[in-house]
Amino acid sequence: MDRAVAPARGPVDPRLIRRAAATRHYLIGAVAVGLVGTAALVAQAVLLGAIVQKVLIGHAGVARTVPLLVGLAAAFAVRGLSAWAGEVAAHRTSSRVTSTLRRQLLARAVGLGPSWLAGERTGELATSATQGIDALDAYFARYLPTAVLAALTPVVLLAWIVADDWFSAVILVVTAAVIPLFMILLGLEATRSASRQWERLSGLAATFYDLLQGLPTLRAFGRADAGRATLERANRELRDETMSTLKVAFLSSLALETLASVGTALVALFLGLRLLNGTLDVGTALAILVLAPEVYLPLRRAGAEFHASAEGRAAAERILDVLDDADVKAGVMAGGDAAQGTGRGDRRHVRLLPDPATSTVRLDQVTVRFPGRAVPVLDGVDLALEPGAHVAVVGESGSGKSTLLSVLLGFTEPDRGDVRVGGARLADCSLRDWRAGVAWVPQRPNLVRGTLEDNLRLSNPDATDAEVVRAVERCGLDGLVARLADGMTTPVGEGGLTLSAGERQRIALGRAVLRDVPVVLLDEPTAHLDTGREDSLRELLAPWLEGRTVVMAAHRGGLVGRVDRTVTLVSGQVVETGPGELDRVGPLGPSGTLGARVPR
Repeated sequence: MDRAVAPARGPVDPRLIRRAAATRHYLIGAVAVGLVGTAALVAQAVLLGAIVQKVLIGHAGVARTVPLLVGLAAAFAVRGLSAWAGEVAAHRTSSRVTSTLRRQLLARAVGLGPSWLAGERTGELATSATQGIDALDAYFARYLPTAVLAALTPVVLLAWIVADDWFSAVILVVTAAVIPLFMILLGLEATRSASRQWERLSGLAATFYDLLQGLPTLRAFGRADAGRATLERANRELRDETMSTLKVAFLSSLALETLASVGTALVALFLGLRLLNGTLDVGTALAILVLAPEVYLPLRRAGAEFHASAEGRAAAERILDVLDDADVKAGVMAGGDAAQGTGRGDRRHVRLLPDPATSTVRLDQVTVRFPGRAVPVLDGVDLALEPGAHVAVVGESGSGKSTLLSVLLGFTEPDRGDVRVGGARLADCSLRDWRAGVAWVPQRPNLVRGTLEDNLRLSNPDATDAEVVRAVERCGLDGLVARLADGMTTPVGEGGLTLSAGERQRIALGRAVLRDVPVVLLDEPTAHLDTGREDSLRELLAPWLEGRTVVMAAHRGGLVGRVDRTVTLVSGQVVETGPGELDRVGPLGPSGTLGARVPR
């Protein structure tokens, strides 16, 4: 579902200005050199008028005009240098701000965690973070400096003109005053149109990404043509909205150019009449005629840059809505541990985290509610995980098993209750430190583009080759490595598409082994393995799991040979806990309780 188009915010978004606060010196420098260029422009006009006056009226020779020609050349040089310096300052501002926005957006996404990301359209978010932020270059590098100069340059020029010819100054003021009115009227429509265009572009990107991700399913069910039709419809909508945006931009340019041309023509007309009746000299008239178009130029340029930056400002609405969310704004801006958390804000008083290897982890009346669900996903869950205990959490799909692990990881913040490590509230400790002692094997492991070894080392880039080999052997991946043509250096493809689901799960287990931490969380780790492979993997992993705190969420057990406690969840509530040593926990019965249990 497409998001509602954000309301127009006017030509200057204060939220973007706040993001540029750290680079205000560059912006001030860009405006300053722009004013120097304006002074050089006035000098050019005056010197040019003086030269023409001396040569045409005074019949002066070259020798008498040399000082004026040198001054004119110097004015040209100063104006050129100021234009170059202004471009450099503006682009440095833009690069600093866009880099900062990307870092903050990444920190925000990390802080909110997978629970938030699961509700976002990946294609839309990726387009905003890449193309959208790139489009802000026109806003910071061109529009902002031009907008400030559009307010200052005409004042400087008119101040000089009014001193020599107040009548021309009045004409310029009256005609130039109409331009901002047109800019406001057309700018509002341009902003709305650009917002709609960006919504269409983001929707197209999200649709394209979703279709690519679901292409195997679409092909399997014969729905590829329907997906293609959806993509073509989104493309048509984007094309129509783009043409609408261009129409507004061209209409705006036509209006501004027409007003500037009419104003300059009126000034030229009255200057000519006054030259004929002898009330104005040629030098002054020529200088005013040269400066008249320059009074309108900053306003016209600001209008043009406003349209050029419209796409970036529309994309920034989405980015800033993420960054400026009220409940996490302080945490994201502070960075550090807050950026690694769940958006609780700036943890200025972070407690020292007790050692997870020797501390009891306790869920105390934990309740989690998700939007759109009438009942809690977890409802008053109490659970104690002693150091070295192996706990199996079982239940039907939707009973809250994965959410319980997400709470333990700090990805999901409880609506009520606390997670405590050795008596310390996890909310008061550094989640970065906590996660450094936790290994997690999710239901659907994420494999990145790269080799098999790259994906294993994702959890511990500094692992030695010997440690990688041991992890491969312990997870039963040595057979896979032997079959691959290039062994550990074989590319696995984005998402591990060249591997089976069971092989991807064993790679995720290999990451956990390579991480070598005291707390291990397993979410359906053997869902895609048959009984024989599961038994073999259990025997390989049993020595490594011994002495670690293990929580396994599953429909059936088998990977964890020793289970000290079995916790059954039904509709988010703990309805059964039982001690005992199990070799295998059989499939769930229809009620969600454990079926056959085979003792060791």
